[in-house]
Order: sequence, then C-alpha cells, then structure tokens
Amino acid sequence: MGTTLHRSPRPAVYHQRRSDSSSCNGYSELCSKRFNEVAYATTHNSYAHGDNIAANQNKDIRQQLDDGIRGFMLDLYKLESGPADDPYLCHTSCTLLNGGKLVDALKDFKTFLDANKDEVVTIFIENGQPFSAADMAKAFTTAGLEDYAFSPSDASSSNESSSAGGSSSDSGFEWPSLKDMIDSGKRLVVFTDSNADASVPWILNENSYAVQTSYTVEEGSSFDCKPLKQIQPLWVMNHFVFTNYTVLGFNFERPSPNSAGSVNTLKSIVDQSKLCSNDGHFANFVTVDYYDVGDTFKAVAEINGVSYKSTAVDTFAGDSNSDTTSAAPAGPSAAFSLAAVAALFSAGSALLW
Repeated sequence: MGTTLHRSPRPAVYHQRRSDSSSCNGYSELCSKRFNEVAYATTHNSYAHGDNIAANQNKDIRQQLDDGIRGFMLDLYKLESGPADDPYLCHTSCTLLNGGKLVDALKDFKTFLDANKDEVVTIFIENGQPFSAADMAKAFTTAGLEDYAFSPSDASSSNESSSAGGSSSDSGFEWPSLKDMIDSGKRLVVFTDSNADASVPWILNENSYAVQTSYTVEEGSSFDCKPLKQIQPLWVMNHFVFTNYTVLGFNFERPSPNSAGSVNTLKSIVDQSKLCSNDGHFANFVTVDYYDVGDTFKAVAEINGVSYKSTAVDTFAGDSNSDTTSAAPAGPSAAFSLAAVAALFSAGSALLW
C-alpha cells in the first residue's frame, strides 16, 4: 500500500472565531456580492500534501482551511482491498499517495464550518473511479455536512439578476450573495465532474456550472484563460505547472515545487486573471499548488477588489496533526515507492499531477 497520511485524534475543544455578521469570507465588502462574483483561493489536489513525489501542497487540509483556502479539489478512488463504495483521497493511484478516507477529511470541513459561521467553502470532486452520487453523499452525510450543503433550490427565484450574471445554463437560477448563503446556513457548495444525480440535489454537476482553464501548463510556459469546455458562469482559473521528471528510466510529469515561488507571485496570478477579465470572465476559483509559497491570498484580494488582510483563524490550534511545516516547497523524496511508480507506467499512466 502507498503512503497513507494519518490523523491524530481530534482534541476535545477547538478555538472558534466569533461570528461577525458584517464579514463574509473575511471581508465585509464581499457580503453583498453573489457567489459567482467572488474569487476564492483554491488548492489543486488539496489532500495531496507532504513529502511525496505526487504531492501538490505542503500543508494539510486543516491548515489550508485555517489559512484562508476556500476552494478544495479532491480526487476520489477505491482501494483495491477496500469496500467498493468507500471513497479514498488518492493521487493517480492509492498505491502512490493515499490521503485517507473522504469521510475523515469531510469531518474536518464540518469542524471548520461549525466554528466559523461567516465562511463559504467549495469542494470540487474529481470522481476517479467513479462513485455514484449516493456513495459520495453518504460520506458527506456521515460527516454531518448535508445540512450545510447548498442546492439550487435553496436560491430564491425572486433574486434580482446581478451585474456579473449569475444564471446557470443548467438550472436557470441566480447564485445568492455570500451573506444570504451565510444567513441560510447553506455555506458548502459541492461539485462533481461525473455521476451527479437529481436524487442528491446538493452534489452539483460541475460541467453545468463551472468551466476550467488548462491544467497542463508545463514549467516555463505561459498561462492563458481559454476554457476547456462550454463556458459557464463560474470560472476555475488553474494557475499551476508541471515538470518532467525521471524515475527508473521512466519520464513522467509531476508537480513542480521549485516553480512555486515564481508561479504564485502577485503579478503572475493577477496577470492571468486579467486575461480572463479581458475576455469577459471573472476568475472565481484561483487554483494553485503549494499555496503557502508566494502571494496567493494577496492576489485573490486584488482580484476581489479589496485591500488584503490576513483572514487566518485557529480552528485547529492545539491539534498535534495540524501541519506547521515551513513555506519551503516539498521536493521528491523516499516517501514514495519506486516500485509503485514503475507499476503506474507499466499500466500506462504518466501523469502524477
């Protein structure tokens, strides 16, 4: 079995930020804006952290939540030896990087949303196996998140149109403002790239609501804002690169930790967002690798048109498992199995990012 990222038991008490009705995701200026009019700092392969060749982040999801990340990309896979309906967070293969059960990660989201009443969070599911909507929903329900999950039916049909245009081509509704979402308690938006089902109305079909830019930008190449699929109201601006790497004579593409310092600069991120705005699109989900390196939060604040300030909280303070590693990017190490990498290539896989 590959690298498994274990969690320590939760402490009995968490620090809680006092709810501030004038603040939404840390800024009062964002409260009146609709969900689709706001930019969110987002992590690519959020669960894939630590000292592993397939890792995209230095810090775990708990630390990401406390630091201010509000968009999360989670990849779902089955363990070969596990239950068929039990999603795990794995990168390319659970043999290579196993981030544990989806339900365990979702319990951390529940703890965060319980403790921070003025935050709106989004999860993007890359449904690798894929799992049914019922199997995915079971993990959210077990974690206690179903009551937080937003459904289009929660949006009032009487909402006036926003200046940015909030209608989904799929359902014809207007996204509510952040304040409305916070006041209603429906503060978790969940998308999946496959197997959305009307029986679970709060797991939304990503292709009907959002479009992504390229996620295959090689180290040293320029970013653009060209949509990969049909244009939708929500724009996922992927801002990360891959590098070519060789193991056991095999060449493959992996995350590029050494590029994070130049890729995640204020100028680089904002410049790509301007390419989007020049084409009439707003960069909603600013998606990065190694978010703690560079100026991700400052760039998102500039895209939102607000003066940057730290919005970090300490929900998981005192938790011995919270990742407090430095901002230095993680590099390749012995924490992955060379045999596992070789096996991936023999199976025809060449992408680890």
